[in-house]
Amino acid sequence: MNSRYIHIGAWNIEHFGNKEDSNDENQYALAEHIELAGVDVLAMQELYITDIGNFTNNDLEKALELVQEHTGHKWKYEIFQNRNPEDTSQLCGIAWNDDRVKKVGETYPINVDYTIDFRGETLWLWDRRPHAIKFSAGEGKTDFAVVSLHMKANTGSPYIDRKKRHAEVMTLLDELSNIKKTVKEEDIIFLGDTNCKGRSEDAIRAFVEAGFDDLNEDDTTTYVKGNSAPFDRIFVPRTEQSKTFKYSRQYVMKASDHLAHDKYLSDHYVIKTSIKVRTDND
Repeated sequence: MNSRYIHIGAWNIEHFGNKEDSNDENQYALAEHIELAGVDVLAMQELYITDIGNFTNNDLEKALELVQEHTGHKWKYEIFQNRNPEDTSQLCGIAWNDDRVKKVGETYPINVDYTIDFRGETLWLWDRRPHAIKFSAGEGKTDFAVVSLHMKANTGSPYIDRKKRHAEVMTLLDELSNIKKTVKEEDIIFLGDTNCKGRSEDAIRAFVEAGFDDLNEDDTTTYVKGNSAPFDRIFVPRTEQSKTFKYSRQYVMKASDHLAHDKYLSDHYVIKTSIKVRTDND
């Protein structure tokens, strides 16, 4: 654990582990892509459960075993329950290189609100309940917590979808102090598939107004099938609040052959950033 930077990424890997789509090619392709991305922590979206008893994804396990075989680094992962525990589709999770960072404490299921009243109608929020995991780069070194996001998709009325995403962020930020207190960490990174179509959305502005930098503020496309779909974003504490993220920028791993990427991997690209390993100050 002597590298100067920890590399953190997010990836909506499009129904990974869905038995109808699962094959060995996916596992090898996923392993190769994780190695190519060079991430130490990967927040994931759209995972499926293949072993209900252990709440695991066998395809992901095989892919991470291939990464270990190729690199010598052991990876661990966790998959989180949805709002409805019986719904085992399109789950969020986090995988990490256990030789580079260590999990600290217990996983925290964040106590977000699941409904709001809007014009006399109940709107449901957070199909994919957010969870926080704290990591450490080593004793006395940088600590940080990661929250994998998968917010309301663009599947209904555009106005209502935006309203729901804004409400999701607001109820998440309402719990920010509890998140910090529970995981005992000030540096919280929110990242993943926001489904927001631009930085002008109220959901994005809410993060910024709460003291976070949107590392995709230029609205760079992260979705294979759309030229104006900057869905995937990383939010880090503003530099004035945490020097850990002074040099953090968001990068998008775009494929030159986007059709092959879509066929063998996902309709989303990996996004990533880096944080500097330094003496921890919180």
